[in-house]
Amino acid sequence: MAMKQRDSLWGLRLGVGAVLGALSLQTVSQEAVPVSDIGAARVQQAAQGQPPLPVSHWRPRLQDLGLGGVVRLRGTQSEVSVGLGIRRDEQVELARLRLQFTLSPALLADLSHLKVSFNDQLIQTIVLPKERLGLMHQVELDIPPAYFADYNRLQFQFIGHYTLECEDQEHSSLWAEISGQSRLDLTLRRLPLKTDLALLPAPFFDPRDSRPVQVPIVYAARPNQGELKAAGTVAGWLGALAAYRGTELSVLENELPLRSAIVIATNAHRPDFLHDLPPVEQPTLSMVDHPLVPGTQLLLVLGKDEAQVEQAAQVLALGKAALSGRSLQVTQFEFPALRAAYDAPRWISSKRVVPLGELVERPEELQLRGTTLYDTIRINARMAPDLFTWNAKGVPLQLQYRYTPTPLSDRGALNVALNDQFLRSYRLYASGDSQGKVSALLPLVEDSPGQTRSNMKIPAFMVGGDNQMQFTFAIPPADLGRCRATQPVELRAALDPQSTIDLTGFDHYIAMPNLAAFANTGFPFTKYADLAQTAIVLPSQPTVADVQTYLAAVARMAASTGYAGTRFALLSSDSIDQAKDRDILLITHGEQDSVLQQWQADLPALLAAGQRSVQPLARGLNRFNELFRLGEGAPTKVAAGMTTLEGDGPLAAVVGLQSPFTKGRSVVALTATNAQAMDWVGKGLTERGRLEQLHGDLSLLRGDVVESFRINPVYYVGDLPWYKWAWFHLHSHPFLLAALGIFAGLVVTLIAYGSLRAMARRRLERDDA
Repeated sequence: MAMKQRDSLWGLRLGVGAVLGALSLQTVSQEAVPVSDIGAARVQQAAQGQPPLPVSHWRPRLQDLGLGGVVRLRGTQSEVSVGLGIRRDEQVELARLRLQFTLSPALLADLSHLKVSFNDQLIQTIVLPKERLGLMHQVELDIPPAYFADYNRLQFQFIGHYTLECEDQEHSSLWAEISGQSRLDLTLRRLPLKTDLALLPAPFFDPRDSRPVQVPIVYAARPNQGELKAAGTVAGWLGALAAYRGTELSVLENELPLRSAIVIATNAHRPDFLHDLPPVEQPTLSMVDHPLVPGTQLLLVLGKDEAQVEQAAQVLALGKAALSGRSLQVTQFEFPALRAAYDAPRWISSKRVVPLGELVERPEELQLRGTTLYDTIRINARMAPDLFTWNAKGVPLQLQYRYTPTPLSDRGALNVALNDQFLRSYRLYASGDSQGKVSALLPLVEDSPGQTRSNMKIPAFMVGGDNQMQFTFAIPPADLGRCRATQPVELRAALDPQSTIDLTGFDHYIAMPNLAAFANTGFPFTKYADLAQTAIVLPSQPTVADVQTYLAAVARMAASTGYAGTRFALLSSDSIDQAKDRDILLITHGEQDSVLQQWQADLPALLAAGQRSVQPLARGLNRFNELFRLGEGAPTKVAAGMTTLEGDGPLAAVVGLQSPFTKGRSVVALTATNAQAMDWVGKGLTERGRLEQLHGDLSLLRGDVVESFRINPVYYVGDLPWYKWAWFHLHSHPFLLAALGIFAGLVVTLIAYGSLRAMARRRLERDDA
């Protein structure tokens, strides 16, 4: 790839204007500014002079930072901490902890206390009088801003005593509770970042920030296909970065948001606020200062035409450029090779044995330490959802572990769980060296909501391939007597990074439609991480709600695979025939297009403004009426195998079906009765609580309510050896299996009978001779 860099004179002029004429704001709104108001705002800025950079407020609860609902500290000395990251472009000006806690009423008030520290700097030691023990208390503690760094730890240490004599360090009266509703109030001042492409993905993504990635994507009114494809590519880039945090992408047409944003434009089709920008001749990436908000930037993804703006977005997403400077032009770009099936970076490979060390970011995540060790190592394990696990005993797991031996180690154990479901416990030994390696089978969990009408279970891992393995070491401390003369020994335990999980030997075969697989891993589209066999179909005139849903879906798939899919085909409903050989993600609402009307016979449900049609489903009809908010007099009619319900409440649906074009290909339709309901689909793809409720071939969404059903028969995708295929499909038909057995027995009997007759005939012929 050959590239050349140049300074953007317009970007430099825009940056100078931002410094000289910035708004005098103390807080930054996230709403957009109409283009007509920008000129007046600039005049006001120039009159007021240069203000300080704006501030914002962040008030996270401890449970939002990962501490959980309630933290219980037990023993004479115990502690817990929670992490907090501060973005590169923010500085803490004020920080206050509003702490809610309770101390045991059996404590000695003069000797017991709670220590609060921040990055190992003591903030305050909290001591309560006897009469206030056992009651919930709230205190406010100021944290000096100078204590903050990029990555921070808020630490709580409980020191408890219940007697002046010899005491049991694990006595039941030694406890303290910290509420997860405790809150940090932070005032953050924006810091200016250098306007340089080398800082990407900042300011849009910062690894220190634990909040969802919120980025506005801006284009001119009525975007063309190239600009929409570029927006989807950018969404995939952000989704792959965000991973578990999730993304909240907003779409603006011809509006400038009061925050950092990504702007997509061609020479002939630009937002009005870019009218002074010189035309470009090559795919271009430029970073410029925001004209209204000091300390924020705009990333411009530019091209002479639709093809060039797509290419500029692909360079950004695939990271093929040595990005630096204010502006960069792409003179030559080569796509990377096509990805192989099931090679997503975040999926455990089924082609080789995978060490557990590859599933964590740092080796320290596989280690534990403490004077009393009862803690858990958690390893996220994302697998392809179509692994054929039927009739399999489990996934081979080879564990190697180490721990500090004590005289009481043989009372300890290593407990193994999958998705909080206990699997097995291994005894630890006092010697510490006799049981450091074990082999186990990680049981396969069946997805009970995914049963077909023939009662054939659909094998799958719990939560559609998105799993967490949990290894809990429970090691009691060395018993030095109730009156100890020495400090307790620090205990340590670790899983060896060379411990392995083995998915080799599993075929890929799954019953479809399976909305659980789509919701959790983006399957079947993510079978190829670059989305090379995916077509995304938008209405011929997409609304902002349609585009936001499209971007949320692409970002969700990239978060699952860890790779920005850029090879998908983006089509309008008028050209859907071009998607015959691909899996199709269809986005539509109301009566925008006639695609779903044409496929009505294959759909489990069809939504339109004021009318809904569903396949007959006696057990779910009452739920449908409730979801549609139909009154007693709401008309209902049955025609052409469909039950049609009429009502005016908004409703959204995620629908799965086999492609009407190609057998074995899949369609997932994201549809709604109106734009408001389409927003529910986008939220359903970003909120984990809703994702876990999607399964079957039809999921209906009304606000926070999600109902899922299986209505139509399943079809299967994937490949199996013929003997596995035959046994799998015959095991649920015992009479057919018995008939085949009888037939096979008769065939064998006839063959044996014929062979014996032939042998007898030859023997008689020899005797006659």
